[in-house]
Amino acid sequence: MIETNVVFVGNFLYPRGMAGTKRVQNFIDGVRSDSTVSASVLLLRQGHPGRDDSNLSGEYEGVPYITIGADIGFDWQLPAALVRYFAQGIVWLRSQRVTGGRNFIFLYGEPNVESMFFILFARFIGYRIVIDVVEDFYNVGHDASLVSRLKSASARFTARHMNWFADAIVVISTFLHDKFERINNGNLPVFTVPVSVNLSRVQESHAPFHSPVRVLYAGSFAEKDGVEDLIWAFGRVAENFPDIELQLTGKGLPSRMESIKTLISASPAAQKIHYLGFLSDEEYFEHLCACDIPCVVRTASVFADRGFPFKLGEYLGTGRPVIAAAVGDIPSFLVDRESALLIEAGSGDAIVAALEYALSKPEEALRIGRNGRAVAEKNFDAIANGRKLLDIFSSLHAG
Repeated sequence: MIETNVVFVGNFLYPRGMAGTKRVQNFIDGVRSDSTVSASVLLLRQGHPGRDDSNLSGEYEGVPYITIGADIGFDWQLPAALVRYFAQGIVWLRSQRVTGGRNFIFLYGEPNVESMFFILFARFIGYRIVIDVVEDFYNVGHDASLVSRLKSASARFTARHMNWFADAIVVISTFLHDKFERINNGNLPVFTVPVSVNLSRVQESHAPFHSPVRVLYAGSFAEKDGVEDLIWAFGRVAENFPDIELQLTGKGLPSRMESIKTLISASPAAQKIHYLGFLSDEEYFEHLCACDIPCVVRTASVFADRGFPFKLGEYLGTGRPVIAAAVGDIPSFLVDRESALLIEAGSGDAIVAALEYALSKPEEALRIGRNGRAVAEKNFDAIANGRKLLDIFSSLHAG
C-alpha cells in the first residue's frame, strides 16, 4: 500500500544527465527503498544541451517520467506551446496524486517563472511542497543570457516569500542553510542534505595503482571546475612521473570544449591526456571504478564556496585517494592526508603537490582512499539520505 507519494519536479536532464540528474536519481533510489513510497518525475522542458528528444518521457527503473514544454520556442507557436505546457503539467500532477496518501512535490532548484504555476496548483490540490536549493542563484554570471537573468530575478523574489507556498527547504551546504534561515526569518524549516552516492553503483577498490596510473576528472568543464589548472599540473607532473595518464569525461559549452582541446594539444603531456567524451552511466561508472586518482578541482570562486561538488561522493565511494579543492563544506567532512588530499582552490601548484604525493607514496595514498570511502558511507550514502528526506516529509505531515 502506497502511503507516501513524491513527484520530483525541475528543469534537469533525465534519465541521463549530470549533477542535477544524479542528485534527483539518488533521492529517488533512497525514498524507494521504502516499499510504501511511490515516485514519479515531472520535467520542465529539459532545457539543457544534451537533451535526448527521442526519450523525453517514459519509465526509468520503474519510475514514470514525463517532459512538458519541450517544444517551447520564441516563435509564433509560443502561445500554443505554453497552453500545452500548463495543461500537461496539470494533468500529470492530478494523475500522480495518491488519494488517502501523503503527497509531496520535491522541486529541484529554485522556484521561478518556469515552475511557480505548478507549485501553486499542486499546493491547491493537496501536495506539500519541499524546495531543494543546490546553488546560490543570486550569483549570476556577467555573461548570463536574458532568460537566465529573468529566472534569477524571479527566484530572488520567491526566495523571500517561500513561506507563502512551500513547507520546507532542503539545501546542499551550510552557506545555503544559513542564508535561507536568514531570508525566511525562521518561517520555514531548513534542512541540510549534502551530496549523495548510491554506493551499490560504485565498486570499491584498494588494488595497487595501475600502470600507467589513471588520473580522472569528470564533470561539466565550466570555468568554475578548474580543468585548465588540472591539465597544466598534469603536464608538470608527467615530467617526473611519466607512467601516468589523465582521463577527462563530461561535456561543456562548445566554446569551452574547444578551448580545453586546444589546451590539451599544447600540453607537453598531450599524448597522455585522453578526452573520453560524455559517457553513459554504465561507461562512466566503469571508468570511475577503474581509475586511481579522481580529482575534484575548483577555481577560487564564490560559486565553489557556496555549493558542494556532486562528484565528491562518487569519487570517495571508489576507495581511491581523492584530490579535492578545500572549498565550502568539504573541510568539514574530509581531513587532508587522512581521508583525502585537500588542495587550495585555483592553484595548479597545489594539484602538482597532491599528485606527486600520491604517486610517490602509493601505500599511504591507498590508506587515504580507504578512509575516504568510510566518510562516504557515513555521510553521503544515497539510501540514508533518502531516509532523511522521508523523515523530513514525515515531520511536515505531523506538523
